[in-house]
Amino acid sequence: MIIYIEKQALEYEQTKKIIERFKNSTIIYIDNYKNIFDKDYTNLDSKKALIIAKLNSNAVSEAPAWYGHTKSAYFFKTSLNCIFDCDYCYLKWAFKNENMVVFVNYDDIKNEIFHKISTLWEWEHWFYSSDYSDILWMNSLSDFSNEFIEFFEQFEDVKMEIRTKSSNITSLLNLWFIPKNTEIAFSLNPQILIDKYEKWTSSLDSRIEAINKLLSLWFKVWIRFLPLLPVKNYEEIYSEFAKYVNSKIKMCDINSTFASGLLYTKKDYNKILSKYKDLDILHMLELDNDWFYRESKKVRDTFYTMFKKLDNKCILCLEY
Repeated sequence: MIIYIEKQALEYEQTKKIIERFKNSTIIYIDNYKNIFDKDYTNLDSKKALIIAKLNSNAVSEAPAWYGHTKSAYFFKTSLNCIFDCDYCYLKWAFKNENMVVFVNYDDIKNEIFHKISTLWEWEHWFYSSDYSDILWMNSLSDFSNEFIEFFEQFEDVKMEIRTKSSNITSLLNLWFIPKNTEIAFSLNPQILIDKYEKWTSSLDSRIEAINKLLSLWFKVWIRFLPLLPVKNYEEIYSEFAKYVNSKIKMCDINSTFASGLLYTKKDYNKILSKYKDLDILHMLELDNDWFYRESKKVRDTFYTMFKKLDNKCILCLEY
Protein backbone atom coordinates (compact mmCIF):
# COMPACT_ATOMS: atom_id res chain seq x y z
CA MET A 1 0.00 0.00 0.00
CA ILE A 2 1.22 3.48 -0.88
CA ILE A 3 0.48 6.32 1.53
CA TYR A 4 1.08 9.92 0.49
CA ILE A 5 1.37 12.29 3.45
CA GLU A 6 1.27 16.07 3.23
CA LYS A 7 4.11 17.56 5.23
CA GLN A 8 1.63 19.90 6.94
CA ALA A 9 -0.41 16.85 8.09
CA LEU A 10 2.50 14.99 9.68
CA GLU A 11 1.97 16.03 13.30
CA TYR A 12 -1.75 15.31 13.54
CA GLU A 13 -2.78 12.47 15.84
CA GLN A 14 -4.78 10.64 13.17
CA THR A 15 -1.78 10.66 10.84
CA LYS A 16 0.30 8.94 13.50
CA LYS A 17 -2.45 6.35 14.07
CA ILE A 18 -2.64 5.52 10.35
CA ILE A 19 1.15 5.19 10.04
CA GLU A 20 1.18 2.88 13.05
CA ARG A 21 -1.68 0.80 11.65
CA PHE A 22 0.01 0.34 8.25
CA LYS A 23 3.63 -0.11 9.26
CA ASN A 24 4.59 -1.96 6.09
CA SER A 25 3.28 0.68 3.69
CA THR A 26 5.41 2.75 1.37
CA ILE A 27 5.23 6.36 2.59
CA ILE A 28 5.84 9.28 0.24
CA TYR A 29 5.89 12.84 1.60
CA ILE A 30 4.27 15.55 -0.52
CA ASP A 31 3.69 19.30 -0.32
CA ASN A 32 0.04 19.35 -1.41
CA TYR A 33 -2.43 16.49 -1.77
CA LYS A 34 -3.76 18.01 -5.00
CA ASN A 35 -0.44 17.25 -6.67
CA ILE A 36 -1.51 13.59 -6.53
CA PHE A 37 -5.29 13.78 -6.29
CA ASP A 38 -5.82 16.19 -9.20
CA LYS A 39 -3.84 14.17 -11.75
CA ASP A 40 -5.00 11.44 -14.09
CA TYR A 41 -3.35 8.24 -12.87
CA THR A 42 -5.33 5.77 -14.95
CA ASN A 43 -2.17 4.09 -16.26
CA LEU A 44 -0.64 3.35 -12.86
CA ASP A 45 -0.61 -0.23 -11.60
CA SER A 46 -1.77 0.83 -8.15
CA LYS A 47 -4.73 3.13 -8.68
CA LYS A 48 -6.00 3.35 -5.11
CA ALA A 49 -3.41 4.87 -2.83
CA LEU A 50 -4.21 6.66 0.41
CA ILE A 51 -3.50 10.37 0.82
CA ILE A 52 -3.35 11.98 4.26
CA ALA A 53 -3.89 15.72 4.10
CA LYS A 54 -4.93 18.88 5.87
CA LEU A 55 -8.14 20.46 4.60
CA ASN A 56 -7.50 24.15 3.99
CA SER A 57 -10.68 24.88 2.01
CA ASN A 58 -14.25 24.92 3.34
CA ALA A 59 -15.51 21.67 4.86
CA VAL A 60 -19.18 22.70 4.97
CA SER A 61 -21.44 23.39 1.99
CA GLU A 62 -25.19 23.89 1.71
CA ALA A 63 -27.39 21.05 0.49
CA PRO A 64 -30.29 21.69 -1.93
CA ALA A 65 -33.52 22.75 -0.22
CA TRP A 66 -35.58 19.71 0.84
CA TYR A 67 -32.75 17.35 -0.07
CA GLY A 68 -33.71 15.29 2.96
CA HIS A 69 -35.46 15.79 6.28
CA THR A 70 -35.68 19.57 6.32
CA LYS A 71 -35.19 22.63 4.18
CA SER A 72 -32.02 23.51 6.11
CA ALA A 73 -29.26 20.97 5.48
CA TYR A 74 -25.52 20.90 4.86
CA PHE A 75 -22.84 18.56 3.56
CA PHE A 76 -19.47 18.34 5.28
CA LYS A 77 -16.36 16.46 4.24
CA THR A 78 -13.63 14.68 6.14
CA SER A 79 -12.52 12.39 3.32
CA LEU A 80 -12.75 12.00 -0.45
CA ASN A 81 -13.40 8.99 -2.70
CA CYS A 82 -14.71 5.54 -1.98
CA ILE A 83 -13.51 1.94 -2.02
CA PHE A 84 -16.81 0.81 -3.53
CA ASP A 85 -17.42 0.81 -7.27
CA CYS A 86 -21.04 1.82 -7.90
CA ASP A 87 -21.53 2.39 -11.63
CA TYR A 88 -23.81 5.41 -11.20
CA CYS A 89 -21.86 7.21 -8.45
CA TYR A 90 -20.96 10.83 -9.15
CA LEU A 91 -17.56 10.30 -7.50
CA LYS A 92 -16.52 8.24 -10.53
CA TRP A 93 -16.29 11.37 -12.64
CA ALA A 94 -16.04 14.06 -9.97
CA PHE A 95 -12.38 13.21 -9.31
CA LYS A 96 -9.55 12.47 -11.72
CA ASN A 97 -8.32 9.29 -10.05
CA GLU A 98 -9.37 6.72 -7.47
CA ASN A 99 -6.95 7.66 -4.70
CA MET A 100 -8.63 8.12 -1.31
CA VAL A 101 -8.04 11.19 0.86
CA VAL A 102 -8.39 11.46 4.63
CA PHE A 103 -8.33 14.99 6.05
CA VAL A 104 -6.90 14.84 9.57
CA ASN A 105 -7.31 18.40 10.93
CA TYR A 106 -10.50 17.46 12.74
CA ASP A 107 -10.48 20.41 15.13
CA ASP A 108 -10.55 22.84 12.20
CA ILE A 109 -13.46 20.97 10.61
CA LYS A 110 -15.36 20.83 13.90
CA ASN A 111 -14.80 24.55 14.45
CA GLU A 112 -16.23 25.30 11.01
CA ILE A 113 -19.29 23.16 11.72
CA PHE A 114 -19.70 24.80 15.13
CA HIS A 115 -19.51 28.26 13.58
CA LYS A 116 -22.10 27.34 10.94
CA ILE A 117 -24.48 26.01 13.59
CA SER A 118 -24.08 29.21 15.63
CA THR A 119 -25.46 31.22 12.71
CA LEU A 120 -28.59 29.09 12.23
CA TRP A 121 -32.09 29.82 13.41
CA GLU A 122 -33.75 27.60 16.02
CA TRP A 123 -35.28 24.77 14.03
CA GLU A 124 -34.00 21.38 12.99
CA HIS A 125 -30.88 21.28 10.82
CA TRP A 126 -29.14 18.30 9.25
CA PHE A 127 -25.49 17.67 8.43
CA TYR A 128 -24.76 14.94 5.87
CA SER A 129 -21.33 13.37 6.28
CA SER A 130 -21.19 10.75 3.54
CA ASP A 131 -21.58 12.46 0.19
CA TYR A 132 -17.84 12.42 -0.57
CA SER A 133 -17.05 8.88 0.59
CA ASP A 134 -18.60 5.97 2.47
CA ILE A 135 -17.81 7.24 5.96
CA LEU A 136 -18.61 4.01 7.78
CA TRP A 137 -16.29 1.98 5.56
CA MET A 138 -13.61 4.69 5.83
CA ASN A 139 -13.78 4.62 9.64
CA SER A 140 -10.88 2.18 9.93
CA LEU A 141 -8.71 4.90 8.38
CA SER A 142 -10.39 8.04 9.69
CA ASP A 143 -11.73 7.10 13.13
CA PHE A 144 -14.74 9.23 12.14
CA SER A 145 -17.22 7.67 14.57
CA ASN A 146 -15.13 8.45 17.64
CA GLU A 147 -14.31 11.94 16.41
CA PHE A 148 -17.67 13.25 15.19
CA ILE A 149 -20.61 11.33 16.67
CA GLU A 150 -19.89 12.57 20.18
CA PHE A 151 -19.18 16.06 18.81
CA PHE A 152 -22.74 16.33 17.45
CA GLU A 153 -24.24 15.23 20.77
CA GLN A 154 -23.72 18.70 22.24
CA PHE A 155 -26.27 20.43 20.00
CA GLU A 156 -30.03 20.89 20.21
CA ASP A 157 -32.04 20.51 17.01
CA VAL A 158 -28.95 19.54 14.99
CA LYS A 159 -28.63 16.06 13.51
CA MET A 160 -25.97 14.17 11.56
CA GLU A 161 -26.53 11.44 9.00
CA ILE A 162 -23.96 8.74 8.28
CA ARG A 163 -24.99 7.07 5.03
CA THR A 164 -23.46 3.76 4.02
CA LYS A 165 -23.57 0.67 1.84
CA SER A 166 -21.30 -1.12 4.31
CA SER A 167 -22.37 -3.63 6.94
CA ASN A 168 -19.25 -3.02 9.04
CA ILE A 169 -20.75 -1.45 12.15
CA THR A 170 -17.91 -2.33 14.53
CA SER A 171 -17.01 1.32 15.15
CA LEU A 172 -20.61 2.03 16.18
CA LEU A 173 -20.83 -0.97 18.48
CA ASN A 174 -17.62 0.17 20.17
CA LEU A 175 -19.04 3.56 21.14
CA TRP A 176 -19.56 4.03 24.87
CA PHE A 177 -23.03 5.54 24.33
CA ILE A 178 -26.05 5.37 22.02
CA PRO A 179 -26.14 8.64 20.05
CA LYS A 180 -29.30 10.74 20.03
CA ASN A 181 -28.23 13.15 17.28
CA THR A 182 -26.83 10.72 14.69
CA GLU A 183 -28.81 8.54 12.31
CA ILE A 184 -27.15 5.64 10.54
CA ALA A 185 -28.62 5.59 7.04
CA PHE A 186 -28.33 2.38 5.04
CA SER A 187 -28.79 2.61 1.27
CA LEU A 188 -30.73 -0.44 0.10
CA ASN A 189 -31.44 -1.90 -3.34
CA PRO A 190 -32.54 -5.33 -4.59
CA GLN A 191 -29.68 -7.83 -4.55
CA ILE A 192 -29.91 -8.36 -8.30
CA LEU A 193 -29.15 -4.64 -8.79
CA ILE A 194 -26.45 -4.59 -6.11
CA ASP A 195 -24.71 -7.38 -8.04
CA LYS A 196 -24.94 -5.47 -11.31
CA TYR A 197 -24.40 -1.83 -10.32
CA GLU A 198 -22.94 -1.68 -6.77
CA LYS A 199 -19.75 -3.70 -6.97
CA TRP A 200 -17.82 -4.47 -3.77
CA THR A 201 -20.59 -3.16 -1.51
CA SER A 202 -22.08 -5.29 1.26
CA SER A 203 -24.89 -7.63 0.31
CA LEU A 204 -28.51 -6.73 0.97
CA ASP A 205 -28.80 -9.40 3.66
CA SER A 206 -25.66 -8.25 5.48
CA ARG A 207 -26.92 -4.65 5.47
CA ILE A 208 -30.27 -5.84 6.84
CA GLU A 209 -28.44 -7.81 9.54
CA ALA A 210 -26.50 -4.66 10.50
CA ILE A 211 -29.73 -2.65 10.60
CA ASN A 212 -31.42 -5.13 12.92
CA LYS A 213 -28.37 -5.27 15.19
CA LEU A 214 -28.34 -1.48 15.58
CA LEU A 215 -32.10 -1.36 16.12
CA SER A 216 -31.78 -3.93 18.90
CA LEU A 217 -29.36 -1.53 20.63
CA TRP A 218 -31.67 1.49 20.15
CA PHE A 219 -29.63 3.27 17.52
CA LYS A 220 -31.55 5.59 15.22
CA VAL A 221 -31.57 3.94 11.82
CA TRP A 222 -32.66 5.51 8.57
CA ILE A 223 -33.27 3.47 5.41
CA ARG A 224 -32.51 5.11 2.09
CA PHE A 225 -34.18 3.41 -0.83
CA LEU A 226 -31.81 4.79 -3.39
CA PRO A 227 -30.97 5.11 -6.09
CA LEU A 228 -34.17 3.57 -7.41
CA LEU A 229 -33.26 2.37 -10.88
CA PRO A 230 -35.77 2.22 -13.77
CA VAL A 231 -34.43 -1.05 -15.16
CA LYS A 232 -36.44 -3.52 -17.21
CA ASN A 233 -39.21 -5.07 -15.06
CA TYR A 234 -38.46 -2.52 -12.32
CA GLU A 235 -42.01 -2.66 -10.95
CA GLU A 236 -41.80 -6.40 -10.33
CA ILE A 237 -38.21 -6.25 -9.02
CA TYR A 238 -38.90 -3.44 -6.56
CA SER A 239 -42.29 -4.78 -5.50
CA GLU A 240 -40.64 -8.05 -4.43
CA PHE A 241 -37.81 -6.08 -2.83
CA ALA A 242 -40.23 -4.00 -0.74
CA LYS A 243 -41.99 -7.16 0.45
CA TYR A 244 -38.64 -8.75 1.34
CA VAL A 245 -37.48 -5.72 3.32
CA ASN A 246 -40.80 -5.60 5.17
CA SER A 247 -40.45 -9.29 6.09
CA LYS A 248 -36.90 -8.85 7.42
CA ILE A 249 -37.07 -5.48 9.21
CA LYS A 250 -39.60 -4.21 11.73
CA MET A 251 -40.36 -1.03 9.82
CA CYS A 252 -42.09 0.68 12.74
CA ASP A 253 -38.69 0.73 14.51
CA ILE A 254 -36.97 2.54 11.63
CA ASN A 255 -36.48 6.21 12.52
CA SER A 256 -37.12 7.45 9.00
CA THR A 257 -37.12 6.33 5.37
CA PHE A 258 -36.17 8.17 2.22
CA ALA A 259 -36.68 7.38 -1.46
CA SER A 260 -34.92 8.81 -4.48
CA GLY A 261 -34.07 7.86 -8.02
CA LEU A 262 -30.92 8.86 -9.83
CA LEU A 263 -30.41 12.61 -9.79
CA TYR A 264 -27.82 14.56 -11.78
CA THR A 265 -27.38 18.18 -12.68
CA LYS A 266 -27.18 18.76 -16.42
CA LYS A 267 -23.44 19.39 -16.17
CA ASP A 268 -22.80 16.22 -14.14
CA TYR A 269 -25.01 14.13 -16.39
CA ASN A 270 -23.07 15.16 -19.48
CA LYS A 271 -19.80 14.35 -17.68
CA ILE A 272 -20.77 10.83 -16.69
CA LEU A 273 -22.43 10.16 -20.04
CA SER A 274 -19.25 11.12 -21.88
CA LYS A 275 -17.25 8.73 -19.71
CA TYR A 276 -19.73 5.84 -19.53
CA LYS A 277 -21.63 5.94 -22.80
CA ASP A 278 -22.75 2.30 -22.49
CA LEU A 279 -24.18 2.53 -18.98
CA ASP A 280 -27.78 1.56 -19.66
CA ILE A 281 -29.42 3.33 -16.73
CA LEU A 282 -28.12 6.72 -17.90
CA HIS A 283 -30.23 6.41 -21.04
CA MET A 284 -33.35 5.86 -18.94
CA LEU A 285 -33.24 9.42 -17.58
CA GLU A 286 -34.61 12.68 -18.93
CA LEU A 287 -34.17 16.37 -18.19
CA ASP A 288 -36.96 17.34 -15.81
CA ASN A 289 -38.44 20.80 -15.41
CA ASP A 290 -36.37 21.27 -12.23
CA TRP A 291 -33.23 21.02 -14.45
CA PHE A 292 -32.14 17.68 -13.02
CA TYR A 293 -31.69 14.58 -15.12
CA ARG A 294 -33.82 11.93 -13.42
CA GLU A 295 -36.43 9.25 -14.05
CA SER A 296 -39.68 10.41 -15.60
CA LYS A 297 -42.37 11.66 -13.23
CA LYS A 298 -44.46 8.59 -14.06
CA VAL A 299 -41.65 6.22 -13.04
CA ARG A 300 -40.92 8.20 -9.88
CA ASP A 301 -44.56 8.16 -8.87
CA THR A 302 -44.66 4.39 -9.32
CA PHE A 303 -41.61 4.01 -7.10
CA TYR A 304 -42.90 6.42 -4.48
CA THR A 305 -46.28 4.71 -4.26
CA MET A 306 -44.47 1.45 -3.41
CA PHE A 307 -42.37 2.96 -0.66
CA LYS A 308 -45.11 5.16 0.77
CA LYS A 309 -47.08 1.94 1.17
CA LEU A 310 -44.12 0.42 3.03
CA ASP A 311 -43.78 3.56 5.20
CA ASN A 312 -46.33 6.36 4.83
CA LYS A 313 -43.84 8.82 6.33
CA CYS A 314 -41.25 8.10 3.62
CA ILE A 315 -39.44 11.28 2.55
CA LEU A 316 -39.25 11.88 -1.18
CA CYS A 317 -36.09 13.56 -2.50
CA LEU A 318 -36.68 16.98 -4.06
CA GLU A 319 -40.37 16.34 -4.67
CA TYR A 320 -42.25 19.51 -3.81
